[in-house]
Amino acid sequence: MNNSRLNSTFELMKKAWHIWAEQYHFVIPREILKMYIQKYTHETKNIVRYGCRYFDPEDDEQYRKWLSIRQETKAGNLRRDISRVAETERLDLSKVDTEYVCIISNGCHSYRNLGFVLPKQGDVFYFDHDSRDTHGRRHHPVLKPDYSYDTLRSFNYIGRCFVAKTALMKQFDGEAWNPYRWLLKLSEQKAEFIHINEIGYSDQKELICEADTLKNHFAESGIDAEVNVNPDGVSCTVRYAIKGEPLISILIPTRDGKDVLATCINSVLTKSTYRNYEIIIADNNSEKQETLDYFASLESEHDNIHVVKVDAPFNFSYINNRAAESAQGDYFVLLNNDTEVITPEWLELMLGYAQNENVGTVGVKLYYEDNTIQHGGVIVGKGGAAAHRWYRAEKNVKDYLFTLSCPNDVSCVTAACLMTSRKCWEEMNGLNEELTVQYNDVDYGLRLLKAGYDNVFLPSVELYHYESKSRGMDTDPKAVKRFFEEVNWFKEHYGDYIEHDPFYNDGFDKNYDYKLIAGTGSN
Repeated sequence: MNNSRLNSTFELMKKAWHIWAEQYHFVIPREILKMYIQKYTHETKNIVRYGCRYFDPEDDEQYRKWLSIRQETKAGNLRRDISRVAETERLDLSKVDTEYVCIISNGCHSYRNLGFVLPKQGDVFYFDHDSRDTHGRRHHPVLKPDYSYDTLRSFNYIGRCFVAKTALMKQFDGEAWNPYRWLLKLSEQKAEFIHINEIGYSDQKELICEADTLKNHFAESGIDAEVNVNPDGVSCTVRYAIKGEPLISILIPTRDGKDVLATCINSVLTKSTYRNYEIIIADNNSEKQETLDYFASLESEHDNIHVVKVDAPFNFSYINNRAAESAQGDYFVLLNNDTEVITPEWLELMLGYAQNENVGTVGVKLYYEDNTIQHGGVIVGKGGAAAHRWYRAEKNVKDYLFTLSCPNDVSCVTAACLMTSRKCWEEMNGLNEELTVQYNDVDYGLRLLKAGYDNVFLPSVELYHYESKSRGMDTDPKAVKRFFEEVNWFKEHYGDYIEHDPFYNDGFDKNYDYKLIAGTGSN
């Protein structure tokens, strides 16, 4: 197998050196060092056994090697009789006499009887797929997330082959063949979509842009939204019209670090094109006179900036909860003090999604100062608990399934910049104050997810995040102890999401974003 240089033992050693030298400056705490050594050992064994740490889905040879050693997931344990309806000019269900029907477009070929893998319940079932060349060799796997309402409104990620209840499909009988239209309609009707985590078919056709179908769907459904095709030529970014001009409360916790905070505040004041907002600065025990003078000048010069004193030990959840109590807005933006706005329309774009009834939180794309990605959504299970998707990837990295190009659903987003409605905030009782530093935003997102809301990552909104400048590295023994306590709390409460993040396919390694898992992965 022709392994990439980046998938080698040498590169694994370079990664270990970077963590030790650059991230921890040679003073990595013993407990954390032990954790990294275990991961290093595990990944080294993968390299010995498989020749790599992970398999690259973009490498045809590596993908076929992965297929040869992979045990197929069996999603069901019974046979369900289904009819097949192949693509014709118009959908014809006149000969279908089964409860379920397989809609299969030209160029799609199933690998097995899909009725064998259907679970007992569900309205619509869809499968992962790949392609085959003229010699029958498989390539280009499309490993999909579980049902993703907002992702489906960006492009047809479900594909051109799916199984649905015949009774539901009857409403489309006689219509021009258009699976994307039908999927959008069924999604709007709140049909129960079930993702079968198995490569069920091949599709010889590449994904295409179906913006016109999406525009027509919005027009028919009375949804006021603008559809823009992204530079990839396939996916779309939907911009929803804002209803009214609601007040947005921007909550910024801080402690001293006047220059860092000033960069953040100035970017909000000078770049934001949406004007109906207030800024609540939650002052957590600032002591420097220059900071206190800065607070006073902000309040005297701006009617929409208020400073709230939070006299307590650092607890990110507690500080934000106190700030929210002083907020007047219908929508909250949780914003770190070490951020800087890049996108002038950031508030409008986020608000358009946050106003949708299905949305719990809206997150954005964050960059480090060197323009590498700091946040592109969160993968639950990454790093053993939860961590940022596309972390430290280059700004122009080739994303998988347009995850850095179009709005898409994720399990949760970082509170470094997060919008949520007051309704959702109050329903969830704000952030969990048991979690003082780690995972409070992940916990908030997962609680919303369990309550039936979606968390949307919006890559069209960009900010810089100069991460934790005001707090520094957590290397002292008390901080390390707290870190492991919060990690263990998270594992105890969200073990099912660690095992299966619904928006990150089980075929991928949790530590190497969108790389096919080798062995038991690298966690």
